[in-house]
Amino acid sequence: MHPIVGYIDNERVVFDDDYDTTDLGWSNGLLHITCSNGEEYYLFPDTETAGKAAHEYWADMAKNDPKEFACLVGEETLVQWGLGQYAGPGSTQVANLAEWLDLHLTVPEEHFASYDGVEREFKSKHPEFAQYTIAYRHN
Repeated sequence: MHPIVGYIDNERVVFDDDYDTTDLGWSNGLLHITCSNGEEYYLFPDTETAGKAAHEYWADMAKNDPKEFACLVGEETLVQWGLGQYAGPGSTQVANLAEWLDLHLTVPEEHFASYDGVEREFKSKHPEFAQYTIAYRHN
């Protein structure tokens, strides 16, 4: 393992090169790092890529694991959507599932920044990480 230096919101962070990637069906995968201080982040090249990943995650769950989706989103929310009324988990309410999925395209921190809901700037000169510009704290 080799330490890698990066900057999250201009604060120096160090993490090892034993990071995790998860293929979500899009080219860059999901990059998960754990910093030396124990903080965990998901990294993305940009907000748009993160938004597509969040959208795909929830759309896939709604289609392939509806029981888990209903558990996480909430039965009351699903009933309200079925009635065409505004509801939803998270900070914004919408009238249906399609609107909620599309919301993640522009607000991916609703999904990926489970610690505090904040999108952060990421920088690194390391060749494997130079293309990443966005970080979301996970823990």
